[in-house]
Amino acid sequence: MTRVVVFGASGVQGAAQVAALARSGNHPVMVSRSPKPLKIDGIPIETFAADFADAEAISRALKDAEVIFLNLPSTSFQETGPLIAGVRTIGHAASQISSLRLIVFNTSMPVPENKCGIKSQDDRVDIRAMLREMGLPVVSIQPVVFLENLFEGWAYPSIAERQTIVYCHKPNLEVSWICHHDIAQLMIAAMDKPHLAGRNFAVGGPETVRLEELAQKLSKAWEREISYENQTVDDFCDKISAAMGARSGLNADTVIKQMHKAYTYYNEAPEKPFKVDMGPVLEELPVTLTTIEDWGRHTKDRLPSVKT
Repeated sequence: MTRVVVFGASGVQGAAQVAALARSGNHPVMVSRSPKPLKIDGIPIETFAADFADAEAISRALKDAEVIFLNLPSTSFQETGPLIAGVRTIGHAASQISSLRLIVFNTSMPVPENKCGIKSQDDRVDIRAMLREMGLPVVSIQPVVFLENLFEGWAYPSIAERQTIVYCHKPNLEVSWICHHDIAQLMIAAMDKPHLAGRNFAVGGPETVRLEELAQKLSKAWEREISYENQTVDDFCDKISAAMGARSGLNADTVIKQMHKAYTYYNEAPEKPFKVDMGPVLEELPVTLTTIEDWGRHTKDRLPSVKT
């Protein structure tokens, strides 16, 4: 049983990791500002309240940690400085833990090897480098688009109300959609391989599809006809600004410009950041990935009933 301290455990990605750790016989420790009591399959999960700025609390949370799962909020919607400082605090505390063998950093987005002028990605590049420069063993898991995004505020209303997936993908864009559970599986597979420290893994799901194909697969899984619309980058930025911009601590214009730059890159970059060949990854991180239709069948109950 491995003691794994999960930062960002109150978020949807961290929560999936805690559940997968518990069900695989490991000992997850949930760290967040205000953790709530949690049981998984009737077993209480250890929780720890700690703010990234509280060095003493972070040190206590990391006591006897063997592995750290690091999940961070996107700096698309908040200031960079406090987050970088918080990660540095975690890094300093981690460097004092003799039991620690690996940090598994979930970047929550595609991250290139070098900066390309997109703030949220560039900050991840800096964080990844900073932790390694501190002498810490870090493996970076770098996912593409999450299937769970379809239930977020910018995508779900059109699905619920019009049975239509509206997404900022051009018609021929190939995307290796992945679910949160599979990110957790890959992170668990990595945590027992400290020799992977220093490696960066771009990861996706087992299928690479265009938006039209995604709609076809989810139509089968959800047992309803799902159509699709290839949203332009301009329209996407308008929509996401309305859905999420109000929660941002940054200037709204800055947020919109960064999102526009990011999604132009995702759609147009010659390196195709949304397309991942998982064959080589699965040779080193052997897990069974979830197909789009299987994920759809498990999420069908989250949709409203179809009116007849």
